[in-house]
Amino acid sequence: MAASFVVAATLVVGPGLASADVVPVRKAKASNDAAKVEQRLVSLGVPAKEASDCVGTLTASELGFFAGDTARVQSVAGITWYEFLAGCAVGGAVALGLFLLAEHSVQ
Repeated sequence: MAASFVVAATLVVGPGLASADVVPVRKAKASNDAAKVEQRLVSLGVPAKEASDCVGTLTASELGFFAGDTARVQSVAGITWYEFLAGCAVGGAVALGLFLLAEHSVQ
């Protein structure tokens, strides 16, 4: 009874003394952003454990940046099939040019 009286008196005398802190929902947003970035990494072929570890090293602002447009997360570990095909075409053209140059210099 005495405790409730003290709380009531505190609220009447100084209402600002009993104010509560409002915690923003940044943690939930950061968790949602982390899930988006992690899902994008997994879709690019990164193992789930490594994707989770990688996302854990990012700051909240970095997570927000990459979650805003997940196309910003790109794979740089390997080449795609069309890059390989273009490399073969360029390599073939260079080899053909060298062969023709060598053939022309013999004559």
